Amino acid sequence: MQRIKSLLLLLLFSSSLASAQGYISPRLQKQLNQEGTSFLTVRIEFENTVDLEVLKADFKQNGYTPSERAKRTLLALQNQANFQQQAANRLITEKLQEHIKAVYPFWIVNVMVLQADKYAIEALSQTAHVNLIDLEESQFISHDPILKSGKHKTQAPGGVEPGLTAINAPAMWALGYTGRGRVVYNYDTGVWPTHPSFNNRFMANFYPLSQSWYGFFSETPNGNVSDHGTHTLGTIAGLDAATQDTIGVAFEAYWIANDFVTSTVQALPPLVDMIGAFQWALNPDGDINTTHDIPDVINNSWRWYDVGDTVHCGGFVVNLMNAIEAAGIANVFSGGNFGPSNTTISSPQRINTSNVNTFSVGSIDANQSFPYPISGFSSKGPTQCPGTGSLSIHPEVVAPGQNVRSAWGKDSYNSISGTSMAAPHVSGAILLLKEAFPFLNGDELLMALYTTATDMGTTGEDNTYGNGLIDVYAAYQHLAQSHTPVDPNQIAWDLAITDLSSPALHGVTCDASYIPQITLLNRGDSAITKINFGYKVNSNGLPVGHTWTGNLTSGQSINISLPSVSFTGFGPQELEMLVSVDPQKTEYDNFNNRKIIRFNRRESVSLPFTEEFENGISDHWLVLNEDGARGWDTISVPGRGTNTKAARIDFYNYHPRASQRDGLITPQLSIPTTGQSTLKFDVSYQNLNPFSQLQDTLRVYASTDCGASFPQLIYEKFSGALNTNDTTTNDFIPQYESHWRRDSIDLQAFAGQDILLQIMGINRKGNNLYIDNVSVYSGATDPVSSEEERETGLYLYPNPAQNQVKIEAVGLGEGTFEVQFIDAVGRVVKSSDWNKADAGIDIRDLKKGIYIVQLNSPNKTYTSRLVKH
Repeated sequence: MQRIKSLLLLLLFSSSLASAQGYISPRLQKQLNQEGTSFLTVRIEFENTVDLEVLKADFKQNGYTPSERAKRTLLALQNQANFQQQAANRLITEKLQEHIKAVYPFWIVNVMVLQADKYAIEALSQTAHVNLIDLEESQFISHDPILKSGKHKTQAPGGVEPGLTAINAPAMWALGYTGRGRVVYNYDTGVWPTHPSFNNRFMANFYPLSQSWYGFFSETPNGNVSDHGTHTLGTIAGLDAATQDTIGVAFEAYWIANDFVTSTVQALPPLVDMIGAFQWALNPDGDINTTHDIPDVINNSWRWYDVGDTVHCGGFVVNLMNAIEAAGIANVFSGGNFGPSNTTISSPQRINTSNVNTFSVGSIDANQSFPYPISGFSSKGPTQCPGTGSLSIHPEVVAPGQNVRSAWGKDSYNSISGTSMAAPHVSGAILLLKEAFPFLNGDELLMALYTTATDMGTTGEDNTYGNGLIDVYAAYQHLAQSHTPVDPNQIAWDLAITDLSSPALHGVTCDASYIPQITLLNRGDSAITKINFGYKVNSNGLPVGHTWTGNLTSGQSINISLPSVSFTGFGPQELEMLVSVDPQKTEYDNFNNRKIIRFNRRESVSLPFTEEFENGISDHWLVLNEDGARGWDTISVPGRGTNTKAARIDFYNYHPRASQRDGLITPQLSIPTTGQSTLKFDVSYQNLNPFSQLQDTLRVYASTDCGASFPQLIYEKFSGALNTNDTTTNDFIPQYESHWRRDSIDLQAFAGQDILLQIMGINRKGNNLYIDNVSVYSGATDPVSSEEERETGLYLYPNPAQNQVKIEAVGLGEGTFEVQFIDAVGRVVKSSDWNKADAGIDIRDLKKGIYIVQLNSPNKTYTSRLVKH
């Protein structure tokens, strides 16, 4: 132990406590001279005192397990950052707050990114342990343009993709290795988590979303940025269990993902998010003492947006890649689509600190016969970074990347090409090997694939095929010569949850409790005689304990009804379930004995229910946004006095998939048995393209079964009927009160019932849609009427109106009354007799404009304002 402590001290404190002045890069100095005191985004690189190569050698010498290796790597990196960045943090906190806008410190690399002025930059350059301060202008791009083949877009029941056969994956499956219990981190454009090829193995099914998804463009998992990430994950881990369509190498592996990368430079996230996405992977649950959440492999199909040169052959990017390798993770990169030129190697693919760090993969066409030809687009070496022999060669290996069929969209398939399609074959192979040799680290597994690759092209390693085509079975045999593999067919303990009933119908419930129904499967060889259950609603809730005793034999399933669990809150809820074998045994799969079900509990409210959106969309509403892209939000609107905000869907900038639907669901509303009940809301919309066949649509649905279904359409408007402003305006924002209309819906059909209402916008790429001042009430008085209406007691709707206007008047008795329409100069331009039985007054003969409407009764004269459009 003393020797270990001494090593950490050597790693952390090998430099003197007082370091020399930090170096301001020439380009930053030039900018400072030009910009003066304006704020610049800069990167501070601190001294690196953790020698990761020494650290890895120490791990090997002491025979540390992957878990111990990960913990020690994280501890060394965090201690380094805490110590080296201490002086800068103190200076920023105590003296530079007015000179700095934002600070982003990291520990995975000893780097800090901040927005600072000239004074702060120069002061920080004098601070201890600062090595370099440079402008931060990094750009990243996920992949080169997707190369579509136009072939094999459909499902293939019972099929196995030729690329999987080319890397010898079926030989591993025959041994029983499927990636079971292993985890991949798909560092890509996001993933559609509902795709049947991998939806049941998303880590968010078992753990909180925060340790399963690292979102930049969206907090909820989706593939809106591009289907690229869905495709790469399919090749790593895809299998549709219903059809046995095998598209993935390790089809029982679990996955986590991000949506960091994009193919458009204009939308690229900043460096802080790129580093943050890697740092998250080393500790997704935020607990340094746990390592089950750390992925076995990271699949990277992205690159720096730069030209081929020697940038990133050293410095913090190399340290970043070395840190990932030191933690025991295999780090796989697509080699690039710039072939056949030999000067096209991107960063970080060009980094070559070892043969397997930043493991770059070229592409071959496995749809042809062996020997498979290199794909014309596959980048060739040598790398621009200094090195001789194998270190100068690019790529490391090749894998199938041409016309690869994999997952696409929410439930489809597509064949595309690129080295982005080749890298996932390698990542999937790592998962198979990790299942067989869980005690080995990522660099050891990559080295096995590298060493045993089938030589192709020129004899020996070359700058076209690298060391050759990976053969996962050959790598397994190679490792088995010096290590005893885990036998996947002899598993003592593995208890799995195969089904858990949900308290919610279609994700929504109005109940206060529910009785969980769970189905368990004994996937191990040993009979289970006792099972412990722990479950709770929401992370701060009290767990419910339960014990089952019996005899669950190998391969047997059982259905169990558990004690009831109560719900205390409303809105988003999580039911967490954990089962374990007693006595506690080490299970083969650490994840399948967990389950999380997410649902929304609706509150029951009496009328009136109102919403003016002045404080955003309140918790009373359930917002449905299935694609995780643009949906209902709130925005400031001019021209409405104190009514300054409204709910909106930004249809104009929303690129929908198949007429995307976005909903707002009310609480459960109790409609009185007697009397008139009404839904009213303001709507504003400008029809951008009235000649389009498909039109933006606003609908309102009602549900009488707490959201299990919404079968009753009670309102629908589109095209001219939805329009409230005839002036064509791109990216429409209502400017005046006349741009709004108040619509009314009779709810008398639901008298005596509890209902949910869903306001739904259907996007056909038209113009922006707004709603405001929602009111569900009984009787004649609308509680969200205009101030003018409330003062005078005269309610006009719709307002603005086009063809007909309806009238309500507070306290008005029975009889027929005169209604006059008075124009802006005081002339009575229309007079009509009206009584409560009338449906409304026809106003088609009125010109567009603003009118005073006056209702004369024996006891009172009612007045209000009407906009005719």
